[in-house]
Amino acid sequence: VLDSQYGTYVWPCAVVLAQYLWAHRRSLPGKRVLEIGAGVSLPGVVAARCGAQVILSDSEELPQCLQSCRSSCLMNRLPHVPVLGLTWGRVSPELLSLAPIDVILGSDVFFDPK
Repeated sequence: VLDSQYGTYVWPCAVVLAQYLWAHRRSLPGKRVLEIGAGVSLPGVVAARCGAQVILSDSEELPQCLQSCRSSCLMNRLPHVPVLGLTWGRVSPELLSLAPIDVILGSDVFFDPK
């Protein structure tokens, strides 16, 4: 397991993705968006504030990351945004029950400790 702190701060690509979403905010209202590896969820929060129907997700094995997602939603007055524990490589009932998604967001989702 990675360092327990890795999902608790804003990674550089999340800022770039959030800026991209803001620049294209007129295309977001009503879109169904899933952010994977969300951590503190900056891109997902921006998408939700721009009118997208967002679902945030991070590994079910990293409860601190899921809590970071929930905290970000509460701090940004988005208590309706669902947070799901989805682990890469595992097919779960939560994953299979998702309605069709229009956009999947991911920023800095690959990690290599070398």
